Amino acid sequence: MEGMRRVNIKSCASLVQYFAWMEDHLKKNPDSDMNEYTAAKKLEEFRKTRDLYMGPSFDTISSIGPNGAVIHYKPKKATALKMNNKEIYLLDSGV
Repeated sequence: MEGMRRVNIKSCASLVQYFAWMEDHLKKNPDSDMNEYTAAKKLEEFRKTRDLYMGPSFDTISSIGPNGAVIHYKPKKATALKMNNKEIYLLDSGV
């Protein structure tokens, strides 16, 4: 149980760091090339900095706008929608 608590704290810290970075990045770069796929990869970068991180427990769902309604959506590098501050962003990821 204690291990689960510790990993949850690390995961939550990575998520907060990621969302803060994303908000700042999109404010400073509204025409950024960041998309659903590269956003998921960025979250993975933040998680990799944590001790004992072994990888995601399932494929990250990173979707914006209409893709947020697609069940079990997995962004593809070639077709991922561009991130923006105007549409709802859905993120479901696991450690």
